[in-house]
Amino acid sequence: MTDVILDIETIPDLEFGRQHMNLDGLADEDIIRAMTFRFLQQSGSEFPPLNMHKIITISFLRVSDESISMNTFSIDDQSEKDMLQSFHEKLDDASRLISWNGLRFDIPVIQIRSMLYELNAAEPVLSMKKNLDLKHQLSMGQTDKIQGLGTLSKQMGSTGKLLDSGKKVWDLFENKSFAEIAQYCESDVINTYLVHLNYQILTQEIDFNEKKKKLQALIEYIRGYNPDHLAMLERSLGYNETN
Repeated sequence: MTDVILDIETIPDLEFGRQHMNLDGLADEDIIRAMTFRFLQQSGSEFPPLNMHKIITISFLRVSDESISMNTFSIDDQSEKDMLQSFHEKLDDASRLISWNGLRFDIPVIQIRSMLYELNAAEPVLSMKKNLDLKHQLSMGQTDKIQGLGTLSKQMGSTGKLLDSGKKVWDLFENKSFAEIAQYCESDVINTYLVHLNYQILTQEIDFNEKKKKLQALIEYIRGYNPDHLAMLERSLGYNETN
């Protein structure tokens, strides 16, 4: 069984704003400002509708009994279409797709952007049975009644999210800080996995000793993949970088 823990980072679809919202000729930051103001007028929120996002980073952790690996695709070195194509190819054999708020955001955005590029989606992206949205599951569908991933992951031993708001992703993108965006996206994937480990205990899928083994495997992998992520794992079950 292979679980895939997923997160994406997005910005508003600037190209649509240029072509279809009479914003051509404006600087990117002015297009963003105009688009978010229009979204606010239309829906009462500056957050773009699902079809108005462009994906700039996709990160996912593949976990099985035999292996663990992190994959990140960035707009820095791939087009959005190529990122999505690579994602679907690597996801096709997954048993389960795990996310935080994925059913309300990540999965619909991936579906919409993939459809625009006429891509074939991996089965888990289209299958409700293969999707586990931890935010939806833990709140029994009352997603407005539960706090965010950063708070819950802190309660479970992590240091929480690197950024307190997804809106700051735009600032990083504007400054071409693609490595920082990738770091943030991967940290959300790790936090989601930590929540999932506790959820697996809740549902009796694993026991505490199995969780310790899985966490140790994660720490050993992260130590070789990107040691900068280790700080967020230091408090988890008493593990730290010296274990």
